[in-house]
Amino acid sequence: MLVDGGRVNFNMHGHGEGNSVTYEKGPGSTGDEGEIIATFDDEHGWFWRNRDSQPATVTVQVRGEYTEFKDAS
Repeated sequence: MLVDGGRVNFNMHGHGEGNSVTYEKGPGSTGDEGEIIATFDDEHGWFWRNRDSQPATVTVQVRGEYTEFKDAS
């Protein structure tokens, strides 16, 4: 993940069918990299919130096995 123009709070998580997990979360990120190894089948992803007064663009590069990648904004 790369953040251009500011900083974002983030939450990397999974949920569905009675399961819920937070893999990582943090304030004021300008970018990071890593991997998610899903602990169960269902939805896994990220949530970002811009806490700065200026616009920010979040860019995500993904690879691996997934059935769908969607923008839920």
